[in-house]
Amino acid sequence: MKISIVMPVYNRAYLLEKVLTHLTNQDYANIEYVIVDDGSTDNTKEVVKNFPVNYIYQPNGGCASARNTGIRNASGDIILFVDSDVFVPKNLASIHAKYHSKFDKVIVQGQLVRIIDINDAFKTKFSIYDYSRSFFDTANVSVKKKYLIEVSGFDEKIFKKGWEDLDIGLRLIKNGLKVKRIKEGYVWHYEGNYTKESILDFFDDRIREGRASVDFYRKYPTFEVKMMTMASPFFLWLSDKIYNIEFYKSQKFFDKINRLIEKNEKTKAIAKVRLAGYAFHFEGIKQKLKEDGFILP
Repeated sequence: MKISIVMPVYNRAYLLEKVLTHLTNQDYANIEYVIVDDGSTDNTKEVVKNFPVNYIYQPNGGCASARNTGIRNASGDIILFVDSDVFVPKNLASIHAKYHSKFDKVIVQGQLVRIIDINDAFKTKFSIYDYSRSFFDTANVSVKKKYLIEVSGFDEKIFKKGWEDLDIGLRLIKNGLKVKRIKEGYVWHYEGNYTKESILDFFDDRIREGRASVDFYRKYPTFEVKMMTMASPFFLWLSDKIYNIEFYKSQKFFDKINRLIEKNEKTKAIAKVRLAGYAFHFEGIKQKLKEDGFILP
């Protein structure tokens, strides 16, 4: 079976050379690399041309659109999605292929290890803080191409960025696929260098994802999705009680994170920032509800 690794890219030239050096060193023979540049304004094209990949440029359309472009241009039997801020081991494609050779209608979902120092890639061990129940995380997930086509790919009309991954995951499951979580083939996800600016960017992303979660719930108004998105009056009430957005944007919070990093407690620093991110997720939900005039049941 041929594997196509599909990676969307947007303005990550500063990181891309290191990422592609590892990505294009896979030990799986029958493989291709499809890089979809989603309207980057940096020197992504110049970086990519130094690697044996199929480079495709498109006007900015968002993650869902870029991945659909990758699917259309992929010639492999299996599509392995990775993100442009992820460092992958050389046997990642081989590991995913192994499970697809054993099972047919399956989503092969790998785990990721979060890092804030590029030099920690391949060194930092997986911890409980890294655990995720996501059943379709595009940092490290693979599906046979024919099944992606059967469900018409990613929904790029509703989801530009945020929940487009779980949306297609749900449709694949409804189409009869099973999720196979694997405990090998970890990837290392670079969360940024945790400057004040990068943390605030992370919080902005959580707001966007919170907004998108309302659209996700409206498309799938089920109890299961309500729990996934936490888009409910109870969770919004609870968020007001336990989160303080102003504190998370304050210098006091950033100093707290910096002290953890200085003590080499990077995993705890990541966990605290990600926990704070939920406050901004709920803020995004509130913004979207107010704009749309939608009342959560």
